[in-house]
Amino acid sequence: MSIDRVVAAIDFGTYGTGYAWAVVDPRIRHKADRAINDRDDWPDATGASSSPKTLTALLLRDEKVLAWGHSAARLRAELETRWHREDVRAMEEDRPSATERERARHRYYYGLKMSLRQRDDPARNRTGLTDDLGDPTELISAYLAEVVKAALADITRDGQNPASGIRWCLTVPAIWSERSMDRMRRAAVAAGLPEDPARLLLVPEPDAAALYCDVVGTTAETDDKGTPRPGLLRPGMRFLVLDCGGGTADLVSYRIGTDGSIEQLCRPSGGPFGAEYTTQGRGGFLRKALALRFGGAVDFDGLYLTHADQFAELAAAWERGRDSFTVEQQSPLVVDFPPRLYASLGGTADARQGDTVVLPVGEVRAILESVVGPILGKVDEQLARWDHPPDPEGAGDAAFLVGGLARSPYLRRRLEDHLQGRIPLRTPPRPERAVLFGAVHYCYDPTLLRARRARYTYGCGCDLPFTDGDDPALAFTDDTGERKSHNRFLRFVEADEKVPVDREVRQRLLPTTAEQTTIQFDFYSTEEQDGRYVSDPGMEQVGTVEIGLEGAMHLPRTQRNVDVFMKFGEADIQVRAVNVTTGAAQATTLGFDSVR
Repeated sequence: MSIDRVVAAIDFGTYGTGYAWAVVDPRIRHKADRAINDRDDWPDATGASSSPKTLTALLLRDEKVLAWGHSAARLRAELETRWHREDVRAMEEDRPSATERERARHRYYYGLKMSLRQRDDPARNRTGLTDDLGDPTELISAYLAEVVKAALADITRDGQNPASGIRWCLTVPAIWSERSMDRMRRAAVAAGLPEDPARLLLVPEPDAAALYCDVVGTTAETDDKGTPRPGLLRPGMRFLVLDCGGGTADLVSYRIGTDGSIEQLCRPSGGPFGAEYTTQGRGGFLRKALALRFGGAVDFDGLYLTHADQFAELAAAWERGRDSFTVEQQSPLVVDFPPRLYASLGGTADARQGDTVVLPVGEVRAILESVVGPILGKVDEQLARWDHPPDPEGAGDAAFLVGGLARSPYLRRRLEDHLQGRIPLRTPPRPERAVLFGAVHYCYDPTLLRARRARYTYGCGCDLPFTDGDDPALAFTDDTGERKSHNRFLRFVEADEKVPVDREVRQRLLPTTAEQTTIQFDFYSTEEQDGRYVSDPGMEQVGTVEIGLEGAMHLPRTQRNVDVFMKFGEADIQVRAVNVTTGAAQATTLGFDSVR
């Protein structure tokens, strides 16, 4: 890592994606002094305020990228409007429309990230989102390739930072399955990022946010007399990070170590409770609020195709209102409504009636509570896992709210009231940049995060000595006369166990028979603390590695040792098998063939 001159992070989100970077400078001793650069001037972005993210949208023509980001949404809206007008003219002139072939050449995708979730996940199937693909890896790779290209253009612009000297970091939700993380890594590598795990790090989004909170929280200020004030985060303190973004809400608890490092206090939790669900979810504004006014028979999906630009205007108007709505508000929320869309939904063409839609306070609260309520439940779930209750007076335990939805005063107030008397809630500066900037800090120095909690129990299948309780049908006697059992589960790490970053767990194993020239190790995970057989309920195969025994075959079978290592603590798990006799090694990142 000493050759790395720049560290760069990509925050790939459901709604938006951004990148940031910092030049590695050994003269900088305090992490708060690192100069982080990001982009906030995205082409075709709407609205007056700058944003660190562009839209996670992709427009293809003839299977090639035509546009991405906000530009993809703008161009797609223009095309759909043009095609719709041609269809209307063709109908009026009683002739075939010429748009069918042109439409077939184009494909638009938005919210690709959601397709990495399980097919039966209730978070999927939302208006306008591409969340029903079998395997979105290729499309995500195409999108990320554009992001990488733009990032490289910025980072290497002055000629001082060669692309070969960049170490990258990619953010992933903490609640993702291992298969989703593996697909994300494969997509990133196909997009042009390094294949070497040491040069392409994955970091769970709340972990990145925690590092950001640590940096902004421990930056000591001085009073009027120049005396340093203590930082917000201190050794021994525990804090909860609520990362409420566009697609998900991730919650993770941490503790500050005596050396200032950060470690996870318990397993992450969360779910599909992001800002986008208030807009496009089944209980959100575009479906629930409009259905109440225009009837449940409205073809929202069809209208979204023909009026994409107006739906975008309407969604933006709702989100502006949502992000100003307070708990105390008594007046209805008035949302600007594009007149042409109003008429298409079955309303009157009268411009005055089509200018706005008025949402009663109770209706707005119901929409917001569809995500706020579950978030509060997850907060209680996290705090219940702490080793002892929060102590805001003693060590100064606290909760940090970050992510795009942190802008909502309604969410902030509900959280403050819910946590009153237990733990104070803080919102750091620029909460929408917390994950992105924290990922840069992680990429700069991965040792800042010392330990995580294992989500599952991990191990491999092998033959172990027969013990009481083993299935006699799986018993056998090896060539030394020892009674053994097939298909046993050899545990490497236990669910909820604290796993230091970079920790490797080793198990020494042998071939089962003298004739074996290779050994294949199949790896499994389970939510149970332990397991006896790899066929136990809940066991899922997550990968395979094979090692040859060349150079050891002249030895007795009992001396053909193979060391199997599993490296934990990162977002994904590295595995390697070593032929002890020759030192030959075979390494892999677990393939994560299962879906959890």
